[in-house]
Amino acid sequence: MGLEGLLKEAGFAGEVRYAEPMARHTSLRIGGPAEAMVFPEGVDELGRLVAAAHRGLVPVFFLGKGTNLLVRDGGIRGLVVNMRKLNWMEVERGVQGTSQVHAGAGVALSSLINFSAEAGFSGLEFAAGIPGTLGGAVAMNAGTHEAEMKDVLTGATLVDREGRVSKVSPAELKMGYRRSEIPEGSVVAEATVALIPWPVEEVKERIAANMRRRKATQPSKVRSAGSTFKNPPGYSAWKLIDMAGLRGRTVGQAQVSRMHTNFLINLGGATAKDFKALMDLVVETVQEKLNIRLEPEIKIVGVE
Repeated sequence: MGLEGLLKEAGFAGEVRYAEPMARHTSLRIGGPAEAMVFPEGVDELGRLVAAAHRGLVPVFFLGKGTNLLVRDGGIRGLVVNMRKLNWMEVERGVQGTSQVHAGAGVALSSLINFSAEAGFSGLEFAAGIPGTLGGAVAMNAGTHEAEMKDVLTGATLVDREGRVSKVSPAELKMGYRRSEIPEGSVVAEATVALIPWPVEEVKERIAANMRRRKATQPSKVRSAGSTFKNPPGYSAWKLIDMAGLRGRTVGQAQVSRMHTNFLINLGGATAKDFKALMDLVVETVQEKLNIRLEPEIKIVGVE
C-alpha cells in the first residue's frame, strides 16, 4: 500500500507534506527528507494513522520539536508523525489545594512551564530551558540535577501500534535516568503533572533564575541537539570530554562547543555524517584516554 492509500484508509484529511526536509524540523538543522510528514490534531486521529501504518507495514517515526535528535542525510522512510498540533493544556483542580495540568504531548515544554506559572503553580521550574515537547520529556525522563519528569508526572496516555489508547502510571513507565520504558511502536499522546499552588511572581523568578544559569553555562543561539552524551555514573560527560582535550574539535562543520563540551554544534553547514563522525571521535578518544565509554543521549534515526 502506498502512503496516499494509507492516509485514505486512515480517513486522514489533515496536513501532509511529501519529501519534507527534516532539517526544517530539528534543532540541529540537519537531516534528509521525510518520505511523508503528517500533522494529526487529536488522539483519535493519531490512533487511526498509527494503526493503518502498522497494517500496511509502513514504518512510523514520531516527531516533537526535533531536539535531542540527529536525522541521517538520507532522511526517514515511511511516515513521520509530527505531534505539534496535539498542543492543548488545561488545569484540573483537585481537593485540598492539589492541582494537575493535563496537556497534549505536542505542547512545548517551555509553553507548559509558562502556562503553569501563570496559573499559579510550582513544580516545573527545574525544566526551564530544556527544549522539546512534553511527550519527548516524558519519553526520555528529561531533567536536571534538581528534578526529573518522573518527580511530577502522575500519568500518561499512550497510543500503541494497533491504535489502542491506554492510560499508564509513572511506575508502569519504569522511568530512569534519561529514559522511560515505552513499549516499542507506542507513543505518548497526553500527560498529566501534579503541581503545587504558589505565588505567580515567585514561580516566575525561579524560572528566570534557572534560565540565567543555563545561558551562563550552555551555548545558546547555536544549532545543537542539547546535551549529546549521558553522564556516566559518578562523572560529568563534559568534564570527561574536556579532559580528553576535545574542546573546540571539529569534523567538517560539526564542532565540540568551546563553551560546554557536551554540546556538539552545527557551525552552519554540517551534515549528519559530519556530526556522527564527531560523536564517534569523542567516544573513541574518551575511551582511549580515560577508559570510560560515553553513551549518546541524542537519538539517531534515518538512513544514510
